[in-house]
Amino acid sequence: MQLLEAELAPESILPEQLDDRPFGGARTQPEKRLQVAVLADALLTFRRWAGVEHPRARRLFADVDAWFASDDANGPFTFVTICDSLGFDPAYVRRGLRQSRACVEATAERKWYVRRDGSGSRHQVLLPRLGRVA
Repeated sequence: MQLLEAELAPESILPEQLDDRPFGGARTQPEKRLQVAVLADALLTFRRWAGVEHPRARRLFADVDAWFASDDANGPFTFVTICDSLGFDPAYVRRGLRQSRACVEATAERKWYVRRDGSGSRHQVLLPRLGRVA
């Protein structure tokens, strides 16, 4: 019985074959890691400042909301370019952001009640703030 050369070849993976991993091989490509960081920061900013009435918070939220809504594909760090590079559907991400915003606005409309404990101290339940991704 004679073995074919293909059967004797070692099973090795070339770097080019790793492009079908999540984020398109972001672990090996610094540009994609930076794009993931930009997208993560934009998502955190959107979630953190949605529904906050402070002027600076409204400005930050408006900036990131405009970035998500933009269809501009010129440049490596536009929303559409990042989604294309990482294999995300921009419409799907935008739909999720709209749902998140609607949830935050519905929560903001609720009236928060102050509770008193046995000693008479006032307490209010607050939502935890999202931490920054380093």
